[in-house]
Amino acid sequence: MGDTILSIAILVDTDFGYEFKKNILNRNVEIFDNKKSSSDISGLIILLKEINHNDEKIMIKSIEMKIPILAIMDGFDTFNVFLGGKKSIFKEIDESYITQYFLSPGSKISHIIGGSGWIKANFINDNNLFQKDLSELFFASILSQSGNIIAYEKPGENWMFGLRINVLDQNNPKGFDKLLSVFLDKCSL
Repeated sequence: MGDTILSIAILVDTDFGYEFKKNILNRNVEIFDNKKSSSDISGLIILLKEINHNDEKIMIKSIEMKIPILAIMDGFDTFNVFLGGKKSIFKEIDESYITQYFLSPGSKISHIIGGSGWIKANFINDNNLFQKDLSELFFASILSQSGNIIAYEKPGENWMFGLRINVLDQNNPKGFDKLLSVFLDKCSL
């Protein structure tokens, strides 16, 4: 990334979102200011449960500009629904025992993390999103043993991801710490 300062739009409405904003400011990033032109945005991070009209405009503009988009935690569902998918459903069964997840070979996420196939992890997951609920634009790139989607991405050159997990969590498996850094690197291109 060098000395380039990136202008990243971060759409937040939760305490985690505000903490995330603080963390990202330490990475040579400025938070997009609504006073600037949206054409100055070099990346978009979505952490929202609900979107308003202004958020919708920023999301549409980001998609049109083909800038990298990362939807994390609550943003995972928000972005999927925005692009035609269904909202995940609070699960009634206990999946807390699941420690095996499948990283799709050939996906951008598996390339960033540095591996594919089955991995051991302890992701906290209390919602279900299955392939039938996913927007047509995406494919599942990390799945639980029961087929619950933990991450999705858009195939091709556009960098559009959804991750149900907290990318800043120090307890994530090895390699997951690279996700945010690689995303920011892509924003600088």
